[in-house]
Amino acid sequence: MHLLRKSSSIAAVAVTVVLAGCGSSSSSSGVSAGTYVKSVCGAVIPFEQDVLTRSAAINPTSIRSAPQGKQVLHDFLAAISNDTRSAVSKLQSAGSPSVTNGKQISSAILAAFQRLQTTMDKATSQSTSLPTNTLPAFEAGTQSIIGNVRTSMNNIGQSLQSSTLKSSQLQKAAANEPSCKGLSSS
Repeated sequence: MHLLRKSSSIAAVAVTVVLAGCGSSSSSSGVSAGTYVKSVCGAVIPFEQDVLTRSAAINPTSIRSAPQGKQVLHDFLAAISNDTRSAVSKLQSAGSPSVTNGKQISSAILAAFQRLQTTMDKATSQSTSLPTNTLPAFEAGTQSIIGNVRTSMNNIGQSLQSSTLKSSQLQKAAANEPSCKGLSSS
């Protein structure tokens, strides 16, 4: 059941990369850099905190059987799926920043979280089919699901590495936005 604990680092990877990727100064129509960054942090930081809190609440030593572990994993994934859905909704409401390539930046961030949402929905669905007849089979299935989720979260950062997705205005706004100070650096 130690596999469930590994998910706590998943959110940290996702969150720290999102605004680092936002990292050109002519503007296009949209919301101010400060407003956009505040909205993004308002979507991403609660997501990270929820994943970390949910991960910390899992006590692998209290799981006594594969069926119980399956239920714990399913509940965890379903909750994270809902958290991701909430982040996607907030990111959709954030609009596009009035910076160079603002629409591309906001679209890339939103698309990355939408892909994560798809992964979380799939992982939640797959967790209902995990075999529980043997512990090794259950652990192998769990490892596969968590691996896919981790890859999807890591891909958020990779998908935001394009030079067209860099904005010094957004980086400056993030550095000055108190609500962004909670971003994990781990």
